[in-house]
Order: sequence, then structure tokens, then C-alpha cells
Amino acid sequence: MTWKTAVAKIPYGGAKGGIGCDTSKLSVTELERLTRVFTHKIHDLIGIHTDVPAPDMGTGPQTMAWILDEYSKFHGYSPAVVTGKPIQDLGGSLGRDAVTGRGVMFGTEALLNEHGKSISGQRFVIQGFGNVGSWAAKLISEQGGKIVAVSDITGAIKNKDGIDIESVLNYTKEHRGVKGFHGAHPVDANSILVEDCDTLIPAR
Repeated sequence: MTWKTAVAKIPYGGAKGGIGCDTSKLSVTELERLTRVFTHKIHDLIGIHTDVPAPDMGTGPQTMAWILDEYSKFHGYSPAVVTGKPIQDLGGSLGRDAVTGRGVMFGTEALLNEHGKSISGQRFVIQGFGNVGSWAAKLISEQGGKIVAVSDITGAIKNKDGIDIESVLNYTKEHRGVKGFHGAHPVDANSILVEDCDTLIPAR
């Protein structure tokens, strides 16, 4: 984040923070309580000119809404204190969920263009199939790129003929990971780092 904000000339540094837990094992009520207690503990450390939380693994628009609501109890209504808010109710940004993955796709395209190549017809391996990696995979495949391997926290899969990304996306929505997907072969997660491809994208 430090590099990204510096390049964009935004007066922020960079930081990461979170809670070590398996969100798939928590009820919605438990997630809300955990998020609100976490926000209660850090509300003086975050702010629109200090540190702006954003969704990442295990979180989403609803989590950001809880953080905003809890933070506002101490500092007044401050919608800019988080990004990734729900669009309809809290004025979140259209396209926010895809923007980082789209940036990966544009960056990849620019790099390939420098070498006289395009995304179409190239073979890609994507390490990480969360929000960023899955959007990058979707957008790259729409440009004609062939995704031959992906991994996430549950495991890794490969198919030298190309993975059907839409099918994987549908599968991960139901199963919360790529493990067990039948349209590709399971492999060791570290092995995809040396998988034969034209471009390796680390998106973890």
C-alpha cells in the first residue's frame, strides 16, 4: 500500500491489519459482534486522514458497514472511514470489487505489450484466487488468456488445456475454495510457482 499510494500521490502510508479466525465457522451474528469489538478497540487508530480499512480475505461490504457504524458512534457519521461499502445503502463505489483485479489485468497487458505480446493466447498461472486473483483470472480469460493453474487457501488446481474460470468462480462461491473442483487436477500449492506458463501472477 505504501508504494501504491506513493505512485498515486495520495498522502498515506500503508498498513495491514486483521483478525486471525476462520470466518466460515462463524455465524453472521458472531461476525458482526467480532467486527464491532475489533472496531471499538481500534477506532482511535483509524480515520479518514489516518488509516482507512478496506475489505480483504474473509470480509466484504457488510463488514465495512459494521466498521463504519461502530466508528461513527465515537466520531460521528464518517462514510469515508472505510472503502468497499455497500453501494445502495452507504454510497459505495461501483466497480470497487473488481478494481484491483482489473489493475492486475491492465498491468499484465502493459508488460506484455512492451515485449510485443498480448494477453490473448498466453498461458497464465495465478497464485491466489480471492477477490483480486479471481477477478484478474476472469478478466484475463475474457481477453483470450489461458489460465492453466490457480491456487487459494484451500489448495491448487491445474489444467494444461486451460481452466474454465466461470465454472471455478461458481464452484468457489458454493465451496469457498478451489479444492475439489472437477475441471482441473489437484496439485501441491507451491508447485504452481514453477508451473510451465508465460506469466505468473502472485495475487495472494
